[in-house]
Amino acid sequence: MRSPTGESLQRLRIFLSNLPASAYIFIMFYVSIGILIAISFTVPRKYVVEWSFTLENYVRIFTDPRFLSPILNTFLIVTVATILLIIVGFPIAYYLARVNPNLGIKLIFFLIIPVEVNYLIRVYAWRNILGENGFLNSLLLSLGIIDKPLSFLFYSWFAVVIVLIHEWLPYVVIPFYVNLVGIPRQLYEAAMDLGANRWQIFTSITLPLVKPAVLTVLFIVFIPSLGEFAIPSLVGGESGIMLGVLIDRYLSDFRLAFGAALSFILLLVTMGLSILMIKIFGYEALYQR
Repeated sequence: MRSPTGESLQRLRIFLSNLPASAYIFIMFYVSIGILIAISFTVPRKYVVEWSFTLENYVRIFTDPRFLSPILNTFLIVTVATILLIIVGFPIAYYLARVNPNLGIKLIFFLIIPVEVNYLIRVYAWRNILGENGFLNSLLLSLGIIDKPLSFLFYSWFAVVIVLIHEWLPYVVIPFYVNLVGIPRQLYEAAMDLGANRWQIFTSITLPLVKPAVLTVLFIVFIPSLGEFAIPSLVGGESGIMLGVLIDRYLSDFRLAFGAALSFILLLVTMGLSILMIKIFGYEALYQR
């Protein structure tokens, strides 16, 4: 049996061993967030921070109708993209994990390869595909399907959704694949022995057991996409503008107080959505495999 002194020494060792990592996280995350919050409540000035408390930045955001469209756009685009990603990604993962598992791991490797290509190069490639003089419009014109370039393909919310799907698809397929591979085949065999058809097996076994993967997708795709600014900046135009683009514009223009206020609002929204998702799916979905 350990003595109280021994337990105290053990706790001290644990505390000291965790101290460097904890200090790093505190300085790099919480201190920077605190500075951001403090700046968001200062008087909006260009190039400088005037340390006087004010709610002017937040009042303007919630009362100026010009900010309503980007905020609604952000949630609309990200929601549509995430739903389509799940619709596209889940069947791919299901095929690789359950229908053809021998081929699955090889195709997963090829799915990951495009992620190794520079992020901006992939976005600029889509500019060349979707542009008015891009590959897709040129192909449709040459085939006689259209008589003039399709304008909605580029500088639109449609273009942002397409590029987001391409960008995040591997991060959707892999969680579903890992989850599906871990489902014992004996469960399916037992269900078939009991007379269940394929649809009943899918709804009563597969869907409940992929709940952790759905939560993973929401955390690594939906939440980060809310702050996306490069894709809407390069292919979205004014109709595809998102909150991340506004934040980038204000911070790049050295209007720090207003950019900080927008950033803090986005942070609060993502934190609220994260808590809501955990409440819906349950804490156990965070560590189930």
